[in-house]
Amino acid sequence: MRTFLKTLLAILLLPVLAAAQSNYKAGYVITVKGDTIKGFINYKGWDLNPRVIKFKKTLKEDAIKFSVSDISYFSVGKVARYQRYIGLISMDNVSEDHMIEFRDTSYKADTVFLEILQKGKNIALYSFSDAIKSRFFVGENPDYAPVELVYRLYYDLDHADFETEKGRTVNENTYMKQLFAFAVKYNADSPALMRELNYYGYKDYYLVQVVKMINEGSK
Repeated sequence: MRTFLKTLLAILLLPVLAAAQSNYKAGYVITVKGDTIKGFINYKGWDLNPRVIKFKKTLKEDAIKFSVSDISYFSVGKVARYQRYIGLISMDNVSEDHMIEFRDTSYKADTVFLEILQKGKNIALYSFSDAIKSRFFVGENPDYAPVELVYRLYYDLDHADFETEKGRTVNENTYMKQLFAFAVKYNADSPALMRELNYYGYKDYYLVQVVKMINEGSK
């Protein structure tokens, strides 16, 4: 009797579990050959950028998988947009809980999907998150080719504090200089933009605001 109840419960829960594991939304992909295919994408609200997505031309069909080797772009309605990036990605850890004691400038060549966070007439902002950290990239019109916005956090033992004779924490905010250069170029170096750059940080929300300001220019 107990075995029968377990089996019955599993059968009843199967549709619920299946629904929880899939969330197909209307979208499209662009293949590496340039073909556009409309259909439905299993959108997971990814915290880490996906390397493979599940796609259906119709909801009744079986899903097929597309990886960074197969497609150059995909869009999930108005929810999310991703494009393929082939290039260098920084590998240093910027977590305050696991702060390194040297300036790590290591990169690796990779092929990934970048999420498009904001794209306007002047520049675009992209993001890529993996198990190491979140990174942001900027691309300029007309081709919007992504270049990483550089941020490093480390403990510098070579520069000791005079009083404590200990090292110091270094926030290397190169990304501020990169974005400020675009702001000057497009006449957007306003007090509001400088406030966003100086008082906030290397976070998606604040960087989106800065990029929006740069795209609005002298307006």
